[in-house]
Amino acid sequence: MPHIEAVSATESYRDRCEDRVAVFAAEDRTVIVVADGAGGIGSGDIAAESVVREIAAEYGNVHSADQWSDLLRQIDFRISTGDSAAVVVDIRPYGIAGASVGDSEAWIIEGENVTDLTAHQQRKPLLGSGDASPVAFQHPPLEGVLLVATDGFCNYAKRAQLPPLITQLDFYSLPRKFIEMVRLPAGDLWDDVGIVIARVTPQRRTRKRYEI
Repeated sequence: MPHIEAVSATESYRDRCEDRVAVFAAEDRTVIVVADGAGGIGSGDIAAESVVREIAAEYGNVHSADQWSDLLRQIDFRISTGDSAAVVVDIRPYGIAGASVGDSEAWIIEGENVTDLTAHQQRKPLLGSGDASPVAFQHPPLEGVLLVATDGFCNYAKRAQLPPLITQLDFYSLPRKFIEMVRLPAGDLWDDVGIVIARVTPQRRTRKRYEI
């Protein structure tokens, strides 16, 4: 059974980061959550934390893309203050399922190809509005690298630069290196950034033993 490993990072461009990321692993599945609280209207960080908390409590009862979409609809009404975008990606040996709403995204990078799992999502209204329309997605088993990130990365990163970096850099350094990709010359960021990168753990080659 393949094992999934994930690395993550968040960084704020202001005093308080409104992006949240989480990774939940249980038995044969890994669930990745990225939530981006809406800035400028207040309580975005609280809304993003609510998304992560609700998914942490409920993911054990969710088993399909449509159920993920349904759960996000329920969370839309449970958030008491603020709005948030959200992407949830459920990785299992037989495939990937998930759902999203807003402008955070999930990409699979395999070789030179970048597949956007969230290409058909509805950007607005966000969770917490009571009118959100989450969109479900499915994909075959994970090959390559999965990147899930908020718009502070996705809106400014050049996708063509990602595949060579993935092959050149140490996997565990990728989140921080990718954040540097979208940093302004003065050192600031355009927006808060939350990012999770996952892959199937490479199998170690065992040395053959020869008897003389």
